[in-house]
Amino acid sequence: MSISYWRTRDRYYRIIGSICENCKSEFFPPVYTCSKCNSTDKSKIKDKEMPNQGIIISYTVLYEPMLGFEDEIPMQIALIQLNNGVRLVSQIVDCKIDDIAIGKNVKRVFRKIKSESKSGQIWYGYKFRLC
Repeated sequence: MSISYWRTRDRYYRIIGSICENCKSEFFPPVYTCSKCNSTDKSKIKDKEMPNQGIIISYTVLYEPMLGFEDEIPMQIALIQLNNGVRLVSQIVDCKIDDIAIGKNVKRVFRKIKSESKSGQIWYGYKFRLC
């Protein structure tokens, strides 16, 4: 396991973005320059945990597996707008494909992302489920 993983592991378990204290804009993933007011002042752009809830803006269902995720087909992926307006892409879990719809409320959950059979290492992180 790499050193960079351990330094940033907090970001695998929580949705950490940024807030610009000049204009109060929020971003995910984190930024170093505010795209609203163009501030680059590092003392004004801070880490901020994003909300745990939002709504589905768009979604798709994958039937062709990505490497390492062959056991999760079909996989539901959605564009989610969090309650603060920030948008992100995440997997939707714990529901039937027919239950997913644009405008449905979702909540962040903690789930297994993948495991490595050679070392036995298991990676966890966030996904979303319907409320």
